[in-house]
Amino acid sequence: MEKLVAIVPAAGAGKRLGLGINKAFAILRGAPLLVHCLQMLARTELVAEAIVVLAPHEVDEGQSLLAGYQEEYFPSLPIKVVAGGKERQDSVANALAVVPADADYIAVHDGARPFAGRAVFERALAAAREQGAAIAAVPVKNTIKVVDPTGVVVATPVRSTLVAVQTPQIFRASLLKAAYAHLAAHPTAVTDDASVVELVGQNVVVAQGRYENIKITTPEDLVLAEHFLEELQQEEHKYGE
Repeated sequence: MEKLVAIVPAAGAGKRLGLGINKAFAILRGAPLLVHCLQMLARTELVAEAIVVLAPHEVDEGQSLLAGYQEEYFPSLPIKVVAGGKERQDSVANALAVVPADADYIAVHDGARPFAGRAVFERALAAAREQGAAIAAVPVKNTIKVVDPTGVVVATPVRSTLVAVQTPQIFRASLLKAAYAHLAAHPTAVTDDASVVELVGQNVVVAQGRYENIKITTPEDLVLAEHFLEELQQEEHKYGE
């Protein structure tokens, strides 16, 4: 059976959230955001192991915190915690160094996206099996404008060609490792892991995401997250009766 390992970057400072702490530790309905994300990964029943990336000074605290929640929230999901680097790509590279050699696929999934769910992971994994690299994404709803530094519109892309990229982004393990080795030899700034494999000429395909798969970044996102979690917990209570 194929082995899917998830890398979970969660080393960001979360400044836009305004809490003064790493947003991964923000409490939502009784548990930190990161714990809800790991619970979601466990419930997909597709992820064999999760490698969580935290800021170097948060590793010890993070390990203790996650250990305290594991039995209740994600008892079947083995986890490792590693220290991140200066940029997100450095953090993923650090996590790649401890991915088990027998991993067939690697999913990179934001620690601030607890609502992806099994169906999105299934679709992205199926696409990665066929193409080697796949990303979850949803069609853009709004018209997008390209503007110059003075704020003048210079182009209007055709909306039907645009998607909003989410995670998971799932790759054949050998491909992602090779792409990161290339990035180390030819440093450049990237904004996501798909961009890393694109640098080595690999096609990346889109798998259908879901609009609820938000990345919690601002205070408004926290309000939405509370609402989504309340709905999930109500459903669990309903079906648990």
